[in-house]
Amino acid sequence: MAAAWEEIRRLAADFQRAQFAEVAHRLSERNCIEIVTKLIAEKQLEVVHTLDGKEYVTPAQISKEIRDELHVSGGRVNIVDLQQVINVDLLHIENRANDIVKSEKTVQLVLGQLINESYLDQLAEEINDKLQETGQVTVSELCKAYDLPGDFLVQALSRRLGRIIHGQLDQENRGVIFTEAFVNRHRARIRGLFTAITRPTPVSNLITRYGFQEHLLYSVLEELVNTGRLKGTVVGGRQDKAVFVPDIYARTQSNWVDSFFKQNGYLEFDALYRLGIPDPAGYIKKRYKSTQLLFLKAACVGQEIVDQVEASVEEAISSGNWIDVATLLPSSLSVEDVGILLQQVMRSLKKNSSGLVFSDTIVVSEKFISSCADLFSAMMQQKAEKDMKNNPVNLITEEDLKQASGLENAYANKKDKKDERRKKATEGSGSVRGGGGGNAREIKIKKTKKKGRKDADSDEELQVTSTGRNKQAEFSFMSQEEIQDVLKTHMQDCPEELIAELAEHLIRPLTKTYQEVVRSVFTSSTSSSGATRRQTMKDLQEEFSNLYNNIRLFEKGTKHFADETQTNLAKHLLKTVCADITNLIFNFLASDSMMTTENYSTITSEVRIKILGKLPDDTKGPLTKLHTSLNGKSIEDFLSCLDSAVDICGIMVKKGDKKKERQVLFQHRQALIEQLKVTEDPALVLHLTSVLLFQFSTHCMLHAPGRSVPQIINFLSGKIPEDQHSLLVKYQGLVVKRLISQTKKTEHGDGDATENLEEEEGADAIRKELQEITTSIKDLVLRPRKSSVTEE
Repeated sequence: MAAAWEEIRRLAADFQRAQFAEVAHRLSERNCIEIVTKLIAEKQLEVVHTLDGKEYVTPAQISKEIRDELHVSGGRVNIVDLQQVINVDLLHIENRANDIVKSEKTVQLVLGQLINESYLDQLAEEINDKLQETGQVTVSELCKAYDLPGDFLVQALSRRLGRIIHGQLDQENRGVIFTEAFVNRHRARIRGLFTAITRPTPVSNLITRYGFQEHLLYSVLEELVNTGRLKGTVVGGRQDKAVFVPDIYARTQSNWVDSFFKQNGYLEFDALYRLGIPDPAGYIKKRYKSTQLLFLKAACVGQEIVDQVEASVEEAISSGNWIDVATLLPSSLSVEDVGILLQQVMRSLKKNSSGLVFSDTIVVSEKFISSCADLFSAMMQQKAEKDMKNNPVNLITEEDLKQASGLENAYANKKDKKDERRKKATEGSGSVRGGGGGNAREIKIKKTKKKGRKDADSDEELQVTSTGRNKQAEFSFMSQEEIQDVLKTHMQDCPEELIAELAEHLIRPLTKTYQEVVRSVFTSSTSSSGATRRQTMKDLQEEFSNLYNNIRLFEKGTKHFADETQTNLAKHLLKTVCADITNLIFNFLASDSMMTTENYSTITSEVRIKILGKLPDDTKGPLTKLHTSLNGKSIEDFLSCLDSAVDICGIMVKKGDKKKERQVLFQHRQALIEQLKVTEDPALVLHLTSVLLFQFSTHCMLHAPGRSVPQIINFLSGKIPEDQHSLLVKYQGLVVKRLISQTKKTEHGDGDATENLEEEEGADAIRKELQEITTSIKDLVLRPRKSSVTEE
């Protein structure tokens, strides 16, 4: 022991001696810094600069100081505050704090703060004290008080429930902690309050009035209802519309519903609303699961009412009468609901039913409707006969004329509209329709049309076809108001709305039936004896033959003139005689569609288009071309189309002979001469004389308008003696002057008296001179004819 102490004394003396000894080599501060920097760069030394740069601190020292500060601060410290205490960069403090959190489970980093378990235990004790004092605390209040996130608090406090915190967390709303005493106190209040309720009460009103915690109330209320402690149900779930319905009220409610349904056989949804049932349809389905019910818009009815209505409807239909179902049902049912019920009944009777529904609530049997229609049978026959008597054919309505006019405009786009607008010249029409001779032309018209050729490349045919394919003629019988008046006089016990709908229902079938009656009357009137029918066909053949021969002869006359005059004469011929023969064909074909007219010459272009729309497709094409050729300039084109038309219609035409032509020429000349004898109009005298002189000179008929007279007179130059031609030219000049003076008089009216007097004197002189020469002009044709230049 003494030796040991001796050794200690010797070591202490050596240490003291070493301390007081002088250092042989000293390092400066700069050298130390360089050495430390070199060691740090080679990663042989790990130290951190302080913020003032005067010290080096090791990471272990930083960790030690952080733990010391966390302990001194009571288990919660902010990292920003640690920077001021440790005096190093914040980055190094955060790194060391993260290392501490990883290595020590009792330490957590929350929102830039280090918190250990001791702080959380202390926090739980404080919260428990507050909880015991108030009975409940909310996590949101704790978050504001302790500046910590809610999820972190709920997690930390949940681990300490029952150990440090004597309370429980609401399972529905995890943001509330309450004590068992608080729950019991609320349970007692809820139990007492809801036990006293005797009628449906909104839960939200109770929460507002008594200050219940909402989620706790719903949890306790459901528990009490499920265990049977509270007699009632919660309707609407955990919502603002939730209603507590006590059993005593539900029993009273159910008793009323059952009693009303048993007595009346139906339930109104509004009545159930007033009883406090928010979903009447669902309540009824749940209440009467095994009962057969019919749900309407605002009510539901039992099978007894449905059977009653069904029996009444079936009886009305079988007896051929009508019934208003609304009178059998409660007055509280709306018209819409009655209509739905009736539709259901009609569907069940559909296989055996022959009734219709009017005004949503009235069932009418078809026998009754037929009896109503029979009231008009006698009226139909009388009206049809009267209409056929006054107007044999209701050919064209105004609407049809408008449509036809539109089509006509489409056709006329390619034609000369100026000639189309001019009036037909009535002078010297040459449409001789008599004295043709039966053996000159053989025409056979067949009743049955041949199936003809279709011209696919005819634009006009396509246009006409699109306007009225197979459209039937419409014959108006009575208006809806007139039908109502008739029904009212015969059915005085029917309501007005039924009569109105019956009239609307009957107007179409009555119109259709009336068309059949008109057709039968028309057929009976036209189907006369065979001899009369053959006579009609014979007359048609003769008239067609005369018109056809006239066109051929007039065409020869036009060829004596130059191109422009020949074109004008051809257009005039197309507008007059050619139009007549076209109308004759159209009128014949239209008879099958009940569209004939007594005077075919009155048929216009619009009427022809109307007829085309009603003809069969195989006949429509050629007739469309024939109709369109009337607007052209060539007689040859028209005759070509005419041949196609008569072929498709079954009319066989044979060429005439010379004898027939001589007869026609003679008859035409005599007709013009007779007209010339009786007329005193200078313009007409000049027109007739010129045409007759042309026929004497060329032995050809001419059908010319008044505006072509100057060209005819020019043509006669050299064809008749010079004195006759000079007389014609002079007479022509006087006629022109007379027309000019008449035009001026019409335009000027009551002008200057002096000028009017002079004009009247000049007109009188022209009139006298015309009267003197008129006889001489007529004598050129009426007196025994001298030989013309041509004949000589």
